[in-house]
Amino acid sequence: MVYMAANNSLSGAAGIDLEELRAVGSSGDVRALAFVKQRGTRAAQYLEVGKDGRDEVAEELADVDSGDPEEVKRFVRWCLQAAPARRYALVLWNHGGGWVPDDLDQLYRHIREEGKDPGVTRGEVNFLTKGRVGRAVFNTTIKRILELPTARERAICNDDTSGHSLDTIEVDHILEDVTGVIGRPLDLFGMDACLMSTLEVAYEIRDRTHAVVGSEELEPGAGWKYDAILRALADNPDMDGKELGRVVVETYIDSYRDAQGQWPVTQCAVQTSMIDAFTDALGSLQRVLTPELPQIWPKVQGAHARATRFMFDLVDLKSFCRHLADTDTSDGIQQACQAVLGALEPGGYVVAEGHLGPTVEDCGGISLYLPSPMSEISRYYDHLRFAKTLEWDDLLRSYQRAVQEA
Repeated sequence: MVYMAANNSLSGAAGIDLEELRAVGSSGDVRALAFVKQRGTRAAQYLEVGKDGRDEVAEELADVDSGDPEEVKRFVRWCLQAAPARRYALVLWNHGGGWVPDDLDQLYRHIREEGKDPGVTRGEVNFLTKGRVGRAVFNTTIKRILELPTARERAICNDDTSGHSLDTIEVDHILEDVTGVIGRPLDLFGMDACLMSTLEVAYEIRDRTHAVVGSEELEPGAGWKYDAILRALADNPDMDGKELGRVVVETYIDSYRDAQGQWPVTQCAVQTSMIDAFTDALGSLQRVLTPELPQIWPKVQGAHARATRFMFDLVDLKSFCRHLADTDTSDGIQQACQAVLGALEPGGYVVAEGHLGPTVEDCGGISLYLPSPMSEISRYYDHLRFAKTLEWDDLLRSYQRAVQEA
């Protein structure tokens, strides 16, 4: 089930990916279904994809808002009726390319028509969505920020990565509904979008799916290699979500191997059944590191600066721990860093990981929220299950306090 929300700058890429799906199409063993909404078309479609576009089942929709989480839920319900199966994979193909005027006009109209005017002007919608939050996956993320009472608060939220935090919560709400309808977890949940291979996302949806696939880095417009993925599924329709995740990673990396102009690229698949063992190792690092921050914050800040970093204050966990382990810190911190690095090796929580390009050569597939100690911490971060359970937000505040009070 591929949800292509392409009413944006990636509209042309949606057409290419749809043709990749059609190169293989559906069969008695594997059914490929898609929601497609492209820029410049008022209508959207539900499709059961046929080989070379033949014998496709299509349902035309009205002018729906592809950034609305409710549309994802409606699409999945249609899929379950059209193609009941033993295993299910859902892919969100979404706003990684950013918001464009078509999206903004629709979003602004919805805000104004809901009967509550938060005092947001059309110009402010443009300003906010051209900022960091402009890469939000869902319009509900932007709406929550726009509904804050003052322009200053809205601007702060635009800067403090609330887009990432709120999108994570929204994904969980969607999958809660989806798995309730299916009656069990998804076999695989994938995000053919940018910057979603974060530990926070996987932890939030850990009970909703057996495997999660995403990219630490921004994705090129071509995204996943759907024809290769479907061919592998057609050859082995009994593969589980874990093995399908491995296929996605391997085909994705292979498709960009000779395309250096589109590097860096990253992709990672994880299995949620192993997330507790992984977070146990990370929790040990958090517990030993936090009380030592007042003394060793310069070493932590140095490791932070050298680690591979992405938008939304996301930091590659492997490179951070490696650089921190290279500093002159206590035996406890050294051992905790090595335990995290060992837990990142493929074969445990990480099923498969791949990357191409010199700027991501130290990456291990998993990113984590680690803002500069001089920046605001997202007001929404402590809403996440990961922050509540691992108390990572306590480490962030201790890090911030140690640096600012030095």
